[in-house]
Order: sequence, then structure tokens, then C-alpha cells
Amino acid sequence: SFILVQPLTGRRADCTMLAAIGLITAALGAGTVKITPWCDNSARVQIAPPATLPPPKINNVGALVNRALVDTCKSTSTGNLKVVQSGDSEITASRADTGAVLFTAKYEFAASNAASGFVAANLTLTAGDANEKIYGLGQGEWNQGSSGCGTPRNTQVVIPLIRNGQTIGLHQRKFHVTIPFFYSTAGYGFLANMPGSGTVSVGAEGTGGVAWTFDADVGIDFWVSALPSGVVAPSAAPIYSQYADATGHAPMLRDDAMLFWQSRNRYMTSKIALEVAEGYAKLDLPVGVLVIDYKNQVNDGDFQPDPQCYPDIKALSDEVRTLINATTVFSFWPEVKQAATEFPVLQKEGCLINADLGGLAIDPTTSKCRDFIWSQFLKPRYFDKGITAYWLDETDGEGTAGGDGDLGYETTYGPAAFASNLWVNDWLRMFTEPVAAEGLIPMVLTRGVWAGGQRNGVVLWSSDIESTFEELTAQVPQGVHASMSGIPFWTSDVGGYGCGFSAPQNSSYMQELIVRWYQFGTFCPVFRTHGCRYGHDGGGLQPNDPCVHHTYSCGANEVWSYGPDTQKLLEKYIRLRQTLKPYITELTANASAAGTPTMRPLSFEFPNDPKAYGHNDLYMLGSELLVAPVTTQNATSKVVYFPAGASWENFDTHEVVQGGSTMTVPAPLDTIPVYRRK
Repeated sequence: SFILVQPLTGRRADCTMLAAIGLITAALGAGTVKITPWCDNSARVQIAPPATLPPPKINNVGALVNRALVDTCKSTSTGNLKVVQSGDSEITASRADTGAVLFTAKYEFAASNAASGFVAANLTLTAGDANEKIYGLGQGEWNQGSSGCGTPRNTQVVIPLIRNGQTIGLHQRKFHVTIPFFYSTAGYGFLANMPGSGTVSVGAEGTGGVAWTFDADVGIDFWVSALPSGVVAPSAAPIYSQYADATGHAPMLRDDAMLFWQSRNRYMTSKIALEVAEGYAKLDLPVGVLVIDYKNQVNDGDFQPDPQCYPDIKALSDEVRTLINATTVFSFWPEVKQAATEFPVLQKEGCLINADLGGLAIDPTTSKCRDFIWSQFLKPRYFDKGITAYWLDETDGEGTAGGDGDLGYETTYGPAAFASNLWVNDWLRMFTEPVAAEGLIPMVLTRGVWAGGQRNGVVLWSSDIESTFEELTAQVPQGVHASMSGIPFWTSDVGGYGCGFSAPQNSSYMQELIVRWYQFGTFCPVFRTHGCRYGHDGGGLQPNDPCVHHTYSCGANEVWSYGPDTQKLLEKYIRLRQTLKPYITELTANASAAGTPTMRPLSFEFPNDPKAYGHNDLYMLGSELLVAPVTTQNATSKVVYFPAGASWENFDTHEVVQGGSTMTVPAPLDTIPVYRRK
């Protein structure tokens, strides 16, 4: 039998017509399938398990926004997407205009071993086009070895932009920010709207398809989007626009965020931070953001900078604005230590959950806790004093089990295996929704985010990474992975954080590395240096000073920290970033309005050039700039493929190269090969 999901007003509900446009629920022996139009050329498919496996009475949760809030999501038609129940436990998605099959999905359920009373599920997509290539699925998997800083050193690997042949865990943890959205060159996008643990395995090239396993849920919930009628695969841009409509549009970057960000571990007092700002003011360098790193509170969970060290943060923020016209950012960890001033208050309010780092994690998954923390702590102690942008560290669940987040978060949504990945988006929105309500563009730097989190104004960064050329090489595709997963604003610790290895600032190794990383950072959506550099620079404080907070400052990481010759090169790229601001502004506007990725594979812009696929060390920044970072020590040249269908003008020399060719181009230390599309 068919059950109407959304009645059509003003006319009789005919079951044949309803089935054709998807406004139906089909009750079948293998479970109940509900198909709902969800933005242009898109549908949400929800599959309940059979009656023999009754799930707990918990609402489905996930990334999709309320259809009533988005004009393109209110349609009673799935447009150019056709989704039908094609057999027992089988669904087929195809294009309405050509009839081309996008995929056939088979599903099955079993009792969950990960969470009592929940169901486990498998969802296997068989490709309609065996030659499809899959992009997206978040950032991660490149650091193989130690789960954090220290020894043994991690082994960095390049994770190919084409995801075919890869298996990825869905549970977020340090270095693994999986986002269960992908784009297929067959002309569709797919979101597994299920925020628990499991895996996704992508079929090899020439086979295609994607297999999902979900450890604990109440059913299967996914969103699929096809290209508009008449648009030929593998065009990608319409899919990203429809995905942004369905899960939320990213706000624009703030103007300050488009410039250079200065940060290091750590500025232990306001005095030290202002000395750094004064140094940049003397150099007249365009700095947009100055960051106060972690351990700025006596105890995490005080929600108050240590008044001994930061006696007046409004005065600090105002003086930084006066000196260098930059935003001041403070860092937060999502734990509350038992010794923290607000521990008993938050415990009484029911806002603390499982162990995290050295305390208990905050549960932001209720509006009560979000509103309480904002109104009682964040607004009066930070926002009202001019601190309106925030660094939300440790948001990847690292501290929830032995340093690698194997547990996750047990929240009001349910057990971690079912919904741990949702925790981070609610933590983000606690810091951003009230800022947006005040008429400001929200801005948070975060180490974790899940699908839909882009709507919270996030800048994702790639966690604590080593200061090596191998790490730099691995980072280049990670920014593209993030952008192709619907998170347009990304950065790394320029220079590396230093985990496991950090060479002295005056060594030829570090001087070369920092220049090459600055070059890469200049042509990323966000350009931010940070790190725990070699040695210690306490700004005059002794290790036993109260402002040390048991974590003494690492070595200096300012432009003047690497010697005068290196400083000149670093200054060059900070100034170059300022000249790029009009282009970055256009880039962020497109990302905000249309969900367009900022860092793109060459094939995104040149999908019909077969040689444009498979380049993991090159990318397009927007539609115009071909970027070829140099990531090998002592390299003075770079092999670059120039896609066919355009000519390419060298950013520095203005030499023009014809597309469809591969060339070895000069890349001395002061140069990053960048070419403008003509």
C-alpha cells in the first residue's frame, strides 16, 4: 500500500501520480521506504527496518535543513531525479531526462552490536556508470602511525583526490574528519544522512559504486541529487549548489579572515600578544587575525581568560585593532575540568557528559545548554568585550578515548555509535548562531566538522601536523578533499605544528620549509601560520610563572623568527595575499551563494579533458588560478599539467602556456608556480 507523505492541496491525491513524483511511502516486506523531494533535482530517502527489528523511539537526526526554510526545497517534484523502489530491498536512482541509471541501491538490516536496541545496516550502491569517479568524503587518513604529537613520528601518505578504491571510517577522530557526502562524475551527489560509526568503501576505478555500513541507527537515511535536465555529466557545480540548499550555505568569510593569520603556541599574556602585534605594525604587514592559543584559562571550563595574564581582553582587542587592524581570536577546548570555576554550575545544568581530555565533555546538543553557556559565559565575558571570533580546538573527539577519539560523545541524541558525529556541529553553532543573530558574520576555526557544519561559518584546519616536507606534500590534496566535501574554507598549520619533528628556525631545512608552506598557504582559502616551533620563547616569563598554566610556550613563529633572508620571502607572500583579496572575496561569495568548492581538482573545471584527472599535487583555486605547490626539499622546478581548453599565463612572468601540455617549470625558492586561466 502507498501512504501519502505530503498531500497535494487543491486536487485529489492519485497514487499513480504520487508515485511518479516521489511523494509516497511504500510499505514492503523488507521495511518502509519514504521518498520526499528535497531541493532541486533531489530527494531524501528514508528506509525503516522491518517490524522484526523495531528501532528505539528516537527521531532521525542528521545534516539536512528544514525543507520549509529553503525555497528550492519546497517543491513537490524531484525534478530531473527519479527514485523508485525497483525490487525487494532495492531502490534505483536515475535521470528523468535521459533515463540514465545513476545507481541501484540494495539494503539490509540486522540487530546492532554497537548499541542495544538499535539496528545495523548495509547500503550498497551499484554504479550505473562503472567508470564513475568519486570525490569528497571529508579530510583524513593521511597520518598513519602515532595518533598525536610525539614519537614515533607519523608516516604521511598522499590520499588521492579520486576516492575510488578507498575505505574510510565514518567515526570522526583526530586526523579523520569524515563527511559522508560524495560527488560522482556520473552526475550525482550523495549524502549518507547518518551521523554514527561505520565505514564507506568506494569501488575501484572501472567498477564504481559505494558500499556503506552503519553500526547503529534507527534506519537508513540518505539524500541524492541529480544534475538538472539538459546538463551533461560530469558537470559538478549544480550538485554542490543543490547540496548547499539541502544542508545549509556557508556564510561569507569576514574581510579580516581573507588576510594572513598570525598564531603560535603560545602567547601567554596580553603583553606578549601586543608585542607581536607591534612587530607586525612596524613592518606594515597586512595581518587580518591574531590568535591566542589554548591554556589561556586557569582551567579549561572556566570560560574566562586568566585575569592575571589577560587582565582586560577588550583593551587587548582594541589595541590589536589599532596596531594592525586585525581581529583577535581566543581558543577554547570543549572540556570542563573538575577544578574549573564553572564545573559545578554546568554539572547542575546537565551540560556535562562523558570523559574528554582531562575533564568532562560539554554537551551542546540541547538549546538549553547552548543558550545557558552563551548567555552566562561567552557573551558577557568575550563577545561583549570585542572577541567575536573563536578557535574551537579538540573538536574531532581526540580526547574522548586515549587520545584518538575511539569513544566519541554520548549525547542527548543517543549513544556515540548512533550520533557522535553530530556533537561537533552543535558545539560550533553555540559560538556562531548568536553572533549571526547580532548581525555579524560568524567565524570559527575548528579541527572538526560534520556534514552541514559549513552553515556555521567554519574554517576547518587539518589538526596538529608535523613540520616536514612529507607532511606538506600530504596536505595539498587534503584541502581539496575538504572543499569537495562541502566545506569550502580550509587551512593547515602553515609551517606544520611540529608534532614528532620540528627543526630549528635557523636551520636550512626549516627556512626552506616555512617558505614553501607560506607559498601554499597564500593560495589556500585561509592563510594561517601556527605551530609549536623548536625551543622556547616565553616572552620574558619563567617556566614557573602562573601564566604558563603548566604548558610553556614553544619557539617563536613570527616572520622575523627565521632570519632576515627568509623574513623577506615571508613578507612577500603576506603582501601578495593582500593583493589577492578581491579574488578571495569573489571566491568566498561564490562558495556562500552557490556552494561552489574553493579548492578544486583540475577535472572540476576541465571535466572533458581525460588528462586533467588524477593530479594530487595540483589544484584550481577557484575557476582561474592553477596552483602547483612545491613540496619537495631542495626542488627548483615543478612538473605541471596545463589542462586543455584554455591557455595559461604565469602569475609572475606573464609567459603564456598552451593547454593540453605537460611542462617542467622553474620553481626557485622565491617562487610558487601559479598560472592564471586565459
